[in-house]
This record gives sequence, structure tokens and C-alpha cells, in this order.
Amino acid sequence: MQPRLPHPSSLHLTLSSCFLRAFFDETGTDTEKQIRLLQRVGIGAETLAADNGRIPEDQFAALYRLMASESQDEMVGLFSRPLPGAAMKFGGYIMITASTVGVALYRYSRFLHMIADDIEVVVAREDGVASVTLVEPSGPRRCREIGLELLLKVIHGVMSWLIGQNVPLISIDFAFAAPSYVDDLGALFPGPIHFDRPVTAITFDAALLDLSFRRTEQDLRTFLSRQPSEWLCSPSAKQPVTHLVRTCLLERGVGSLAAAEIAQALNMSQRTLSRRLEGEQTTLKHIQDTLRRDLAIHRLTQTLDSISDIANDLGFGDIASFYRAFRAWTGVAPGAYRRDGGASPVDA
Repeated sequence: MQPRLPHPSSLHLTLSSCFLRAFFDETGTDTEKQIRLLQRVGIGAETLAADNGRIPEDQFAALYRLMASESQDEMVGLFSRPLPGAAMKFGGYIMITASTVGVALYRYSRFLHMIADDIEVVVAREDGVASVTLVEPSGPRRCREIGLELLLKVIHGVMSWLIGQNVPLISIDFAFAAPSYVDDLGALFPGPIHFDRPVTAITFDAALLDLSFRRTEQDLRTFLSRQPSEWLCSPSAKQPVTHLVRTCLLERGVGSLAAAEIAQALNMSQRTLSRRLEGEQTTLKHIQDTLRRDLAIHRLTQTLDSISDIANDLGFGDIASFYRAFRAWTGVAPGAYRRDGGASPVDA
């Protein structure tokens, strides 16, 4: 039986338990509240505690929305004072009537300056390169580092939404040291990431600023109803060949295709495929393993497929091998992950 696979664009990215622990720490969420919030959105305590735990992006998005609603703060305590509810809504209305992306970003920067004093957003261009910089006032930092990371991701996500495609970035710079969850930032931002830089900023092709776009109020309402998922989009623009391989595996069978078949499907030799993946700092095995992981998480939390069927569809010779791999991926057994994730178990 052909497994029910998600479309590549709908397969959720996953975030590490390390990122989630840092997020709770930076938002000042105490242990008792963490437990209550995790139960509400279907994330197991075992997953949070595991060194290699994984949380689907949609569960993190649900957690973020819940925290924002309870705190009446769209930055959930990451800035020195709450960002008023509906800030994204009003910022969106300001942007969608702009003539170009550059005008939209400038308007958004002025709007943020009115409601938040932890940072100033500065949009600039020079020699064909545009930048959006988060300028911090002198003295001690007023907002959390994750707050700076997420605000940059909001700006990148909004730009991508305005033009209807993922915006590739020339660089992503942070004015602080690399955090323990650095791999998660690599999954969120489509470009090379640098730490300990003078400022926190993203840079991209300045031609983007001159692009016109068309977004309606209905588009904005849909965007807002799905946040933060809409601005946490997986950046396939960062690794185009990796994205092609993932799409090929999803369409033709992650558990059955050999390297030669993948290369042939992509109209290139195995050597060329390997070289291009090396240029994107990955390997075919790594892509297959992470895709298996994400597919397993997707089907355990979004379907009622039996664990034995999932193991077979993902190319495992026996269910015991799948159990070992899933524990290595997430730190918990498939049955426990399914129960925590909200889908009714078929088997355990």
C-alpha cells in the first residue's frame, strides 16, 4: 500500500529540545508552567528533557500562540516590555498597501520604533546589497538573544510572504556568541550564519527592495491566523539541491531509492550530486536520515498509521531497527511520542 506522504511544502520542520529549553529559560517560564503548557500542546516532558528530542514546528507554533495569548505579549517576554496584542496585525496593514518591498520594510521599521524601544530596525542598501539591522541602544542588552533571532526571522518571513517565495540571504549576523541550539538557526535561516559580529542583521540582494507585490486584507488575515508558522517557514532557498533530493525522496520513496536512482531522477551523475551536496555542507545519507526522522514524526502525530507500517514504508527491515533509530533521533520510543503528540495510537 502506498504510504500517505505529505507534500514537500507541508512537511513541518522540527526544532530541537535544546532550543525549546533555551526558549523557556529566556522567556522566564517556570517548571510548573512549562509542564502545563506542554500538556496543552501535546509535547511530552520526555521529549523536552531528552538531549536529542525533536518538536514539530506546528507544536512549537501552538505553544507560542498559547504563551502570547496568556501573556498578552506577542514577543512572549523576550523584550523588556510586552509587545501589545495585534502588533503584527497593524504592522501587516501598514505593509500591504506599500508600493514595493523596500517601502513596506521601512514602514514596518518605523512602526516597531513606535512600540518597542529595545531595538531600532534600520533598512539600508549599498553597492547592490540590502540590509536589515537591529540596532541596540548603548548599555546592557534590553532584550533576550532569542528575541533578536525571532525578530530577524519575523522580518525575513514577512518579506518572503510579501513576494510569495523564500528570500535567500547573503548572510545572517548575530552580535553574540553561538548558542547551544545553533543547528536550529541553520534550519530557520536561508544563508550563512555568523556570530560575535558588531551588529545583528540580515543581508540580501538589494533588487528585492524594488519588487512590487500584491497582498490583500484576506491574504493578511490568513497569514495572521497561521502565525508564527508562516514566518517560521523552512528555508529551502538555502540548499536548493538538498531540497530537490528531499522532494525526490518524498515523491518516489525515502526507504527504497538508491543513490544512483536519485542522481538519475535529478539528471546528474552520482559524483556531481555528491559534490553539490558537499557544497551545501550535507550528504545524501544525512538528508535521508533527517527526512526519515521528520516523516516518522509527521505520521506519528498526524496520522493513525500503525508503527509497523511506518517502519516498513521508511525502509526499515524490522520494527526493532525503527525503534532504535527513532530513540536515537528523538530520545523517546515511537509509541510514547505518539501519545504525547496527540494522535490516537494504533500500536505501541
